Amino acid sequence: MAAVDQREIMQRALGVLTLTYDGAGSNDYLRMALKSLQEGVFSYEVKVDGELNEAGAQALKQAMDQVLSQFGWFTAGLLYAFHGVAQAYENDYEDADVQEILRQLALRLAD
Repeated sequence: MAAVDQREIMQRALGVLTLTYDGAGSNDYLRMALKSLQEGVFSYEVKVDGELNEAGAQALKQAMDQVLSQFGWFTAGLLYAFHGVAQAYENDYEDADVQEILRQLALRLAD
């Protein structure tokens, strides 16, 4: 699998925030958003010079799985917080347009 560059990761992050915002009526918006990050961003490939025995390979996989799981929960917390802040912003400002803010950020990032 080809590595994802930093700009693409940031673009996916904005996409995830958009999914989070758009999925506000759904109870599984966090699951949908995290699933979209798994493709390329949370996936990993570790190259090892030399030989790696089965026990070492298994230990490496378990360690990476633990890190990715914790990072996934950390990201879920950030998305949950974003959703709450976006809702509060919209409640306080009638003309708030979170979708437009996210769209402008994505365009700025693309430049």
